[in-house]
Amino acid sequence: MSDADSPTLRPTAMTNETYLYGGDQNVTSYHFCNPYVYKEAFVFYGILYPIVAILTVVTNILVVGVFLKQKMKSPTTTLLIGLAIGDAGVGAVTLPLHIYYHSLQNYRFTLEYPGCIFYHVAPVISTILHTVSVWVTTVLGVQRYLVVSHPFKGPKYCTIRASVIVLVYIYVFATAMYFPQFFYLNYREIVVNGGNGIVYQVCECWATDVPAVYEGKLKILKLSLAKLIPCIILAITTILLVRKLDKEARRSGSLHAERQSVNRETREARLIRRTSLMIVVIVVTCLVVEVPNGLRYLTRTINPEALDPETDLFLVAILNVCTLLNFHINFWIYICLSQEFRKTLRSIVCRWNKKYQKVQIYQIVHL
Repeated sequence: MSDADSPTLRPTAMTNETYLYGGDQNVTSYHFCNPYVYKEAFVFYGILYPIVAILTVVTNILVVGVFLKQKMKSPTTTLLIGLAIGDAGVGAVTLPLHIYYHSLQNYRFTLEYPGCIFYHVAPVISTILHTVSVWVTTVLGVQRYLVVSHPFKGPKYCTIRASVIVLVYIYVFATAMYFPQFFYLNYREIVVNGGNGIVYQVCECWATDVPAVYEGKLKILKLSLAKLIPCIILAITTILLVRKLDKEARRSGSLHAERQSVNRETREARLIRRTSLMIVVIVVTCLVVEVPNGLRYLTRTINPEALDPETDLFLVAILNVCTLLNFHINFWIYICLSQEFRKTLRSIVCRWNKKYQKVQIYQIVHL
């Protein structure tokens, strides 16, 4: 989900039985937890989002499996593993929420307890992982530029150990930035008599003092650290990297040396160029999604009333689906631009297929 745009619980005071289940009106009122109703929620969150989320989770699990192979390990693939874990996490955390509330259209009813807690916690976790993905992509662009621009010094600093340390810092930083959001609401179970002997366990929720203290600071942090700064760094490093690759391609083409040396240099240059091209495509696809996301958040920060609520929620729904689709597209970028990735993936799939066939043969023999 788009960070800062995830649906939050909407506590509303109203009569319980009349609102919930059409019973007789009751003078008692509670702050029931009611989900946000998005425009075209069923289409975006009930159909498109679950499909893309399942594809994203499956393909990113494959990515992690491929890059964990010994022959695939490198500083770049270490960062790509961290990126895939974050991308898969966004889909995995929000998938149950959208299936239950939007695919099954339970968003029309007051949230039950303890489902209301998950409804609030899941988007916060997905926001953390989304921020992780943005920053890991940023580091990938910077790392690749250093390796290409400084072929002797760059590899000394861009090591697997350095990549792991950077990933830990990014995950800790993103978690710390959004951690107070876990404490925005208090929850309490309310037992409601729905009539005919039916009892419902619904959720009452109310705001804590944390949003008043932290929300203003969080908006500034989100705008700067989760939106503007990474997008600016990504744009600059991409431009510099493309220019450097173009310059190196022209220089290597004009070199005159022995045929064997030229062939060896061409193979090495081709590998560096292909890996760098893969990172450039990943960065560009990230920018295509994150720039509109950042512009929308900037507009909302400057003028909260610039967009009416329905239009804003509709725009958020589109951006959320596009963000998750971008997390899935990375898999196909690896497929198209990395021959080693294709070979390793093929070997993993064939091994699984052989094991499956052996199990089937064993079961047939022992029938």
